Amino acid sequence: MARVLYGVMGDAAGHVNRALIMAQEMSAHEFIFVGGGRAHDLKSFGYTVEDVPMPATLYRNNRVDIPATVMNALRVFVRSGPVVRRVKEIITAFDPDLIVTDYEYFTPLAARKLGRLCVSLDHQHIITHCSYTVPPEERFSRFMTGWSIRRLYSRADRYVIISFFHLPAKDPAKTEVFPPILRRAVVERRATEGDHVLVYQTSPTFHRLFPILEKIDRRFVIYGFGEQPERGNLLFKERSTDGFLEDLASSQWVIANGSHNVVSEALYLGKPVFSFPIAYAYEQFFNAYFLAKLGFGAYSLGACQSEKALIEFATRVDEYRARLHQENFLGNEVVAKRLEEIAAGTIRKEDHA
Repeated sequence: MARVLYGVMGDAAGHVNRALIMAQEMSAHEFIFVGGGRAHDLKSFGYTVEDVPMPATLYRNNRVDIPATVMNALRVFVRSGPVVRRVKEIITAFDPDLIVTDYEYFTPLAARKLGRLCVSLDHQHIITHCSYTVPPEERFSRFMTGWSIRRLYSRADRYVIISFFHLPAKDPAKTEVFPPILRRAVVERRATEGDHVLVYQTSPTFHRLFPILEKIDRRFVIYGFGEQPERGNLLFKERSTDGFLEDLASSQWVIANGSHNVVSEALYLGKPVFSFPIAYAYEQFFNAYFLAKLGFGAYSLGACQSEKALIEFATRVDEYRARLHQENFLGNEVVAKRLEEIAAGTIRKEDHA
């Protein structure tokens, strides 16, 4: 049995779900998690969670709130010294065979100071650690995202990237790309085709979407805005994991932002995706770009031309769906096996050098 210390960014459910899935896939091993925010949800599954502050990304009006995000990050970084020392103490006391960070800021810093190997497991590093032709749009957010990933979250020694699209690694000796990690509740769900389109929005302020959907002859089941009175063809539902997954599995297709987690779940269930990536969240645009490039769906950067784009998208759903059935969107077992292989051969960085 190996001991695994797992740092997890807790500002989004995707990171936390991925951490839980890996712990479940590697159930023979002992886990301690380090993180803040939603990382505390892991306690309800019987795991120990050591609390640390997090430089979370904040949203407003379907875009990243840059001033609020920067101010929050500065508040976290100002007290980073004591936090790193505390994480070092946790690592020393637990003496893990494997240290993993899923976009958590402090874990790789503490591991590096102790000369311990740290493995990054996330999707974000596909932007900085893989080769591709850069899409021309979103230049400012591309620059800011690339800078922040390299400056703040690239202190690990190895990179295990999960993605619904595969890109070649710049340094294959240190970076590997695998299919997405999906919740068991998704993997075990049987996909059917109902009469509705599922809508999931991270930002509950994207109300400009409603008038567009009301003009389209489809029934839309909407999550992310809370329960509201039904508006013609728009049915609003309160947050519910089981309800959401049932509506996802039985939908015709999906409208979402650009979250890798939600998009991957939809694609695994054979549901084409129309994406509205959140402005200034370059990873979401990046995902939407490759979603369209690979023929798994389409995207729009604003509400102006969305009605026409959505109608055109609906006419090509069968074409998109046919491509999805040819792909592998499940990497749970292979990623867990890779982490176990790394844990079995873990050595201190100075010995490796």
